Amino acid sequence: MSFVRIDEVGGDGLDRVNKLLAGVPGGVWKATSAALRRAGDTAKTKAGQFAAAEYAINKGDFMRNVTTKSHIKREAGGVVSMSFSYAGNLLPLLTFNTKFSRDGRVQTQVKRNGGAATLEHVFVASIFGPVAVFERVGSPRFPVEQKYGPSTGHMMQNEKVIENMDETIRSTYDARIEHEILRVLNGWGG
Repeated sequence: MSFVRIDEVGGDGLDRVNKLLAGVPGGVWKATSAALRRAGDTAKTKAGQFAAAEYAINKGDFMRNVTTKSHIKREAGGVVSMSFSYAGNLLPLLTFNTKFSRDGRVQTQVKRNGGAATLEHVFVASIFGPVAVFERVGSPRFPVEQKYGPSTGHMMQNEKVIENMDETIRSTYDARIEHEILRVLNGWGG
């Protein structure tokens, strides 16, 4: 599981929100949490795109294999924070850019900035279910173990992915906070 945490997203903007919504009970919390929730939803939607930019995986494969949770909370001093958690199982090596030929050679590329590596002593077969990459554990035919790439949670720990998530959250929050202030001042919503 990996966590992406953004504290005090607004910076100087938080002071402005406090001044504008000082007379509205709970207005600051409503506006900042709604803007932060929208920013988090946008970042969660783009998480697969950010992971696919760094890893040789399709966005759809990433999104099908990830479990995401987010939590917004108030902290001391009026700071609003959001935390994400991403979890998922290890992904089979064939989910990534893996090619195999009839002569038994298997090449795989897990990260986009790295080259493809030829794997020795592995084979592709359908043993326990779907087609997968396996390696023999000993000299007899069995036992074999399946080969995996990183999990979706590990992909989200990549520095570039975290940086992109942070940038998306900040830019979306800055764009949404004005709308949320106006919504609270006019009494729109709950």
